[in-house]
Amino acid sequence: MEGTTIAGRYRIDSRIGDGGLATVYRATDLTLDRTVAVKILKPQWAEDPEALERFRHEARAAAKLAHPNIVQVFDTGVDEDIHFLVMEYLPEPNLKQIIAEYAPLPSRKVLQVTIQCCQALAQIHKQGLVHGDVKPHNILFTDQGVAKLSDFGIATAAGKGGEGPSGMVMGTAHYISPEQAQGRATGPQSDLYSLACVMYEALTGQTPFSGQSPAQIAAKHVRQQPPSPRTLNLSISPSHEYLLNKAMAKDPARRYRSAEEMRADLQKLARGEELDRTGVLSVDEEATVPMQPTPPPAESAQARPPSAISKSRRKPGTDTTLIWTTAAVIVLALLALVMVGWLIKKAFYPGAPPAEVQIPSVRGLTEGEARQRLTDAKLTVGAIRTARESDKPIGQVIDQYPSEGQSVPLGTKVELTINLGKETVTVPDLVGQLVQQAAQQLEQVGLTVGETTQRYSDEWEEDKVIRQSHAPGTLVEKGWPIDLVISRGPEPSEEEQPVEPAEPSSETEQQREPLEPDVSISADATSVSADGMSRDYVINITVFGQKEAQHVKVIKRDDSGGPIIVLDEGMEPGQARQLRVTGRGNTTIEVYHEGKLITQKNFKVETQPSNDNQ
Repeated sequence: MEGTTIAGRYRIDSRIGDGGLATVYRATDLTLDRTVAVKILKPQWAEDPEALERFRHEARAAAKLAHPNIVQVFDTGVDEDIHFLVMEYLPEPNLKQIIAEYAPLPSRKVLQVTIQCCQALAQIHKQGLVHGDVKPHNILFTDQGVAKLSDFGIATAAGKGGEGPSGMVMGTAHYISPEQAQGRATGPQSDLYSLACVMYEALTGQTPFSGQSPAQIAAKHVRQQPPSPRTLNLSISPSHEYLLNKAMAKDPARRYRSAEEMRADLQKLARGEELDRTGVLSVDEEATVPMQPTPPPAESAQARPPSAISKSRRKPGTDTTLIWTTAAVIVLALLALVMVGWLIKKAFYPGAPPAEVQIPSVRGLTEGEARQRLTDAKLTVGAIRTARESDKPIGQVIDQYPSEGQSVPLGTKVELTINLGKETVTVPDLVGQLVQQAAQQLEQVGLTVGETTQRYSDEWEEDKVIRQSHAPGTLVEKGWPIDLVISRGPEPSEEEQPVEPAEPSSETEQQREPLEPDVSISADATSVSADGMSRDYVINITVFGQKEAQHVKVIKRDDSGGPIIVLDEGMEPGQARQLRVTGRGNTTIEVYHEGKLITQKNFKVETQPSNDNQ
């Protein structure tokens, strides 16, 4: 199976678990580039209707649930004859492996895991489901140590019987509840019994019952009491033992009424509080016997003084001491009965389950707005993650977990994913560098070389960068092209310019690569304005080659604004144009041929008119 790809998306990497019905593999989701767990129905069950229905049922049951303490199911389907279920990948050892290596586990850790399992069971029961197979093998962990309940293959609706296909009792013998073992209807208390068995094993290192066969073990769950956990681990407190005894009562009505109620007692133990009833005494042993006054020592009538004898012969109604004593006894008895009633109530009804709240949507908000909305809903912000989505604003919440609309206990942590937008980099300073060095520097920061144009320059040597399209220090998207203007060296004199450029070898080649036109730009000193800030500039353009309608554009920029298009037309080979433009203050003139900048002249106007070309 390793190396194959299922549904064109999930590449199977290695086997990580095996059961009677299915095999679990570590796989890679090629679409989202993440590691997942893929559960695949074994081939021998692919034609079995009951096995197929159970496998599909697991997907349907898990799809109803979304909770931080429940393994998330991403996808399910069939690829040819392969039935698969895709879940989140949790590489840490499961609780059974941890118990086998380290038990007995510290009570603090056991309480933490059991509380999280209660939270998962509360969500399951709220959906009207019973997990039916709570055991340490199905308690997995994230790399942050968060417990997650998995495997809903035999989950059923609350109130249904515990029999599977062909009348087989479903569940795992060491953790099965008495009603499951007898095939009777199950409810939330059945899962709490199984969870208490898990807690018992984690604290003591052994399961509540053992035997030579699953049937023998299941029978002990129905008929026998497990050994006192305090005899197996002296560090277990009476309160811990009481909680286990209550959750593992044979009669479901004597167990905790809900996962929330059991969690409330677990949290008390985690805070170091004693439960209202320790579980050392049974209910009958706890009953308080009404107090009776102790009679005085017997004395002979002969020894009594006359006054005492005369008092003993008085009517009882006239003895005030006897009246007050009787009243005190009655009051004490009533107080004792009230105390017993209070203890029983606190033991079996320790309080209402924690209040819950519906998670609001915070998608589309800023992180600050999301925090405020969650705080207003009496929730807290959990882990903050980041992602990049170019079509959404930077700093916006683009995902949350758990999702909006779920009912969770007050104070639940909601994880947020914040958008970082497109990745940006800083444009480096490239002016003065050789073009090869500029290209290397752009590549190092994640940018590319865009269009390059060449022009003559008296200031810069040939092949050095004169100008870049984005100023140094500008933030641009990673991968953005940066256009460069490259120096061709000093402009040659008229004597050095060729009279007639060499013609290409064929008309086709010339059509593809037209020759650059001859361009000269000069300032007209006779046109300087009175304030010395404006003058005319003469532009001469001659087009060469044989390509028709060569596109020529002239653009002017000066202190009055710009750009202003002076010329934008097609010129024929051999055609010459002379343009006269007026520039105010510092003036730049650019000439483009076939979309490329071929000449750029900058004229700096001083307070005193000058004929110098800059």
